[in-house]
Amino acid sequence: MNLLRRHAMFFNIGQRVLDIAILLFITWITEKILGSTQLMKVLAIYGSLLVAVIFSLSHLYKSWRGVSVGNQIKALFLAWVCVLVVFNVIVLLLSNKDQLAVLWPLCLFRSPEFLLWSLLVFVALAAERIGLRTILMYYRTKDYNKRRAVIVGAGEAGKMVAKYLADNKWMGIRLLGFFDDKLQEGEIVKGSEIALGPVLGPIESCPGFSLSKRIDIVFIALPARAEMKIRQLVWDLGTKGVGIFLVPDLFTLGIQKAKMHQLGELHLLDLNLFSGWKRAFDIVFSLLVIIFTLPVWLMVILLIKLEDGGPIFYSHPRVMEFGRIFKCLKFRTMHVDADRRLKELLEKDPALGEEWERFYKLKNDPRVTKIGRVLRKTSLDELPQFLNVLAGQMSVVGARPVVPEELEKYYRDTALTYCATKPGITGPWQAGKRSDIQDYDQRVELDRWYVLNCSLWLDIKLIFKTVLSMAKRKGAY
Repeated sequence: MNLLRRHAMFFNIGQRVLDIAILLFITWITEKILGSTQLMKVLAIYGSLLVAVIFSLSHLYKSWRGVSVGNQIKALFLAWVCVLVVFNVIVLLLSNKDQLAVLWPLCLFRSPEFLLWSLLVFVALAAERIGLRTILMYYRTKDYNKRRAVIVGAGEAGKMVAKYLADNKWMGIRLLGFFDDKLQEGEIVKGSEIALGPVLGPIESCPGFSLSKRIDIVFIALPARAEMKIRQLVWDLGTKGVGIFLVPDLFTLGIQKAKMHQLGELHLLDLNLFSGWKRAFDIVFSLLVIIFTLPVWLMVILLIKLEDGGPIFYSHPRVMEFGRIFKCLKFRTMHVDADRRLKELLEKDPALGEEWERFYKLKNDPRVTKIGRVLRKTSLDELPQFLNVLAGQMSVVGARPVVPEELEKYYRDTALTYCATKPGITGPWQAGKRSDIQDYDQRVELDRWYVLNCSLWLDIKLIFKTVLSMAKRKGAY
């Protein structure tokens, strides 16, 4: 029962009309609340035109079947902000000299009426989308508007797709089973002891089955070496109205979040996961932190010099993007001869040697100076790392900056994922348990999780959590 698919064009047009109708209705409501104003008439006309154009360019009217409601609302928010900014730019461009003197630079953003209208329209548009998704999800539970799918390949990539579909039933994709040459027909494919689906037959039988059973989607999860089989499947099914999705077998390499990159007319797989927005955020945030904490820098520098007269900064080799090595800066918290003292300590105390081998740090380190203990407890020793961020070697939020030995010894299969982005001053490890984490595999998993789930919203959340952890002085030593 694929009513939506059969009438997709009408639903698409209907949602565009509904968006504009909502905008006009909210404008009318706002006008009734505030009284008749010329501003509301202008908002109704130009707002409708900009929504029609910018929402279309932002792909808000595509199918959101496989996208979470959170991401859909984020996309709506960004598109709506774009509408508001473009509207204000148009107002400024059409203003005369006297009007420009009044409006510059915030334009209508300083108007309470405009802000109220903007908020009400966004809330209404978001509610509309949530309502539509709720209705669609209800009908999918009744077996309406579902897509039938099969997976070619029962390896790790195929199992991952099957498990994801099982965990996200709201997408409305029903998996019938797998096609695989290495397993017997009827055999149940399992992932973590969970039955994912039966083997429907060998790969060569997939086209006939898919066409006879009217399969909507075929996920091809074969390794790159099966090029001929992939070509044949694409030819047999892609030309017969069946949706084909190629699942790159990247899990053996740990690069499952690789992005497509276009080099001229070439489409390449980009293993660098460091987003463009992240660099802009890093620069702005780091400059603000350095400016506002400058008195703290001066005080710390003075106290370090007064204690023993040694160097202010300490640098240590750490792994950065693409596996390159950089000098990670900190305020010096140890005695000048700390390396010699460490060697003597490890030789005398096997327990300390085991702790160092496991964590690359000591909880009760006798090499730390008096001012160093305060700096470590408050995490102020890491302030100079904002200079590393400005230099492009680190990010404000990211995976932990590890030494080369750690990367080689502990990261193994996730090393390529780690090296695909920049290490951070803070991250899930510091915003949560920080140094209290005893299991090193847990640290590695936290780094991998962050790299694969990085977003602006997550970074802001982790920064706030880090500030709270610092205030509680939890887990720092």
